[in-house]
Amino acid sequence: MKNKTQLFHLYTFRFFLSVGLFLFFSLHPFCEEKVYASSWKVTQYGSDSDFQQSMFYTIKGSNGKLIVIDGGWDYDANQIFANPDGIQIDQVIAPKINASRYRHYQYPWDEYQVFQKFSRLVRKNPKIRWAKADDTFSFAGLDFEFFNGYSRNLKDTTKDICNGSSLVFKISGKKTSMLFTGDIVSSIGKRLIKTYHKRLKATYLQAPHHGNNDKRESFFKYIHAKVTFIDAPSFLRKRDTVKRNIKVLKDLDEKVYTYNSRKRSVTIR
Repeated sequence: MKNKTQLFHLYTFRFFLSVGLFLFFSLHPFCEEKVYASSWKVTQYGSDSDFQQSMFYTIKGSNGKLIVIDGGWDYDANQIFANPDGIQIDQVIAPKINASRYRHYQYPWDEYQVFQKFSRLVRKNPKIRWAKADDTFSFAGLDFEFFNGYSRNLKDTTKDICNGSSLVFKISGKKTSMLFTGDIVSSIGKRLIKTYHKRLKATYLQAPHHGNNDKRESFFKYIHAKVTFIDAPSFLRKRDTVKRNIKVLKDLDEKVYTYNSRKRSVTIR
């Protein structure tokens, strides 16, 4: 008999948003990963009417497998599940952050008590998989490569440990790929380019930090994706930094998908 694990949504607890923590789960057991999928549809969620900076995606395989990148508000999961409580989660992937360092460097808007609650929930849970830079694995024909996560070196994360510990990873099929960057700040993007070079390049991109922050131009130009997703509601898209970044992307002849776009999905093959 399979154990049931309660699903906690990223924006229910702001900690998840700040740290860029991603929860993956499949509706089918990971032990069935040999069931190959020829394609994976990546869909962005979030709405201008919600007035929230969601970071929520589903990755659905042609074999019926489902992976969720949980960026968080409690209503996010309601968009894909009628009753998200009690959903069986086959595996959770997250960065393992040192509690004392997080508490020491936390910002006023970080919610340490939420981090504590999450830590208690996953302690000794066999379904948790702690991911870090240079980890790789494959799942049903989809390859995962991780470039960033928690590090004890502040040069890696900066003192903004929550955002700086975001899992940066690429999913790849045989022909196309997508890079997810969570909430990393600009300096981390530059470090990753110096470290991983062409391994970072991808067909599609989830823009760092909702398309916000200055000094993103070099990162966008280096990745040069065909489509870049920006997780930004209308109020955020009015900010000068976001408007400037959107212009940079469009000047590169990239398509930009955001909360008011008609198309919100791409397919990894």
